[in-house]
Amino acid sequence: MNDIRKLIQRPLDAVDGFLDGLTSYKLLLYFLIILIGWATLISFRHSVPFRWYDIILSALLIVADCRLSGELFARLLNIPRNFESDYITGLILALIMSPASTGKGFAVLAGAGFAAISSKYLITIYRRHIFNPAAVGAVISALLFHQYASWWVGTSALAPLVFIGGLLIMRKMHRFWLIAGFALVYGFFLHNQFDGAAPFHTVWLTATGTGILFFAFVMLTEPLTSPDRLRNYLMYVLVVGIGYGYNKLKLSPEEALLIGNGLAFLLEPWKRLELKLESVRKEAAGLYSFAFSHQGFFSFKAGQYMEWTLPVRQSDTRGNRRYLTLSSSPTENLLSFSVRIPPKASHFKQVLAGYKPGDKILAAHLAGSFSLPADQSKKLAFVAGGIGVTPFRSIAKYLIDSRQNRDISLLYCANSPDEFVFKDVFKQAEANGFSSHYLNTAAAPVSAEAISHAIPDYKDRLFFVSGPYGYVKAVRQALISLGVGPTSIKSDYFPGYG
Repeated sequence: MNDIRKLIQRPLDAVDGFLDGLTSYKLLLYFLIILIGWATLISFRHSVPFRWYDIILSALLIVADCRLSGELFARLLNIPRNFESDYITGLILALIMSPASTGKGFAVLAGAGFAAISSKYLITIYRRHIFNPAAVGAVISALLFHQYASWWVGTSALAPLVFIGGLLIMRKMHRFWLIAGFALVYGFFLHNQFDGAAPFHTVWLTATGTGILFFAFVMLTEPLTSPDRLRNYLMYVLVVGIGYGYNKLKLSPEEALLIGNGLAFLLEPWKRLELKLESVRKEAAGLYSFAFSHQGFFSFKAGQYMEWTLPVRQSDTRGNRRYLTLSSSPTENLLSFSVRIPPKASHFKQVLAGYKPGDKILAAHLAGSFSLPADQSKKLAFVAGGIGVTPFRSIAKYLIDSRQNRDISLLYCANSPDEFVFKDVFKQAEANGFSSHYLNTAAAPVSAEAISHAIPDYKDRLFFVSGPYGYVKAVRQALISLGVGPTSIKSDYFPGYG
């Protein structure tokens, strides 16, 4: 049984290692570029019904249009922007709108791109756009120019690439249940439409002959316009799935998505916050905590993370966004994250290092399942590597303030004793059943022996492992070698260490 688990886990580890080096925006951008490139190549074999130069020229036009439109609105409204987002919108439109071959056709594509980007800046509430920009562009194109989205990306020649890339996006963004729920709802209507047909054959034809895969993996999951919370997934996928799958409604896929986007906003209106820096605290050499105030209602669970965007125009290749864990507790008034700022820091961290009280930052996409289980009697073990300790500080502080007792054992690993932070919080949490163990990995690297020594009853505990990818992988392998089952090990999505 362990051999089978290892056989399954190895490719997953390899995939996670690859994904760990990419932001979700970079992954999606590269995926869309590869799709356009592959479509151009197979056009020579007539596997897609368009000429190669029409595909390239149309894609370049829409991307340039989205880029310039975004720059125009950003300057007029003095709003920070992310170039990757504009490129992504343009490439999505290039894959769902038929490539042009005439001047009028190119003008229509340019209009769709401008409408898409306009919606990001003009149809907003609480500094957040409500609707999927590419879907808006396609709908406006249909209404004004009678040029409808063809979803030409949904061809059998592109389907394998869409499926593989879509799985990577789903794993990176942790959107499995969202896509699975949509597939079930849509599958119900699909079965009714093809009553009597072989189920597998029906699914195969739909997956390889329509844009359903691209719609589900790329557009349905757009972070700002879809729900983040698992409990809201069901209503969202019901509305979009019925709109897409129920023929009598006569809705296009993009129209069904826009209706779902509106519902997602009503379910989670405070997905994007504009925060003001209140204080910066040096926790250790090179490690700082940034505390922000916010207006309006906002709730989260201890241990969750958010996407943080700096309002700057310039950035390096990694962009001006990072996913960072909230180190503050839901019981505290300020929202905080803690980061390590090395001597050769990324542009994001260089800007952050210069932040003063009163400076602004945008926070969105609250997510993460790295939170306390409902069963308070369940014994837990936290294993943290370096800055990966931040969710455990949030949880420990929550236990203290809520006066909740839990049997939790923390093994905290760092390269030197000077790097251990939040020891005062962990010490105070001992009154709530919390125990702490510290391991200097420069002297003794994390291993099965180190874990069993710090946590002798490891087989009775549910493990939460947090830290850089290589560290999490090593801890997971050590736990499995001790006989801890994979279902007893949780490691959440914590990118953004660089």
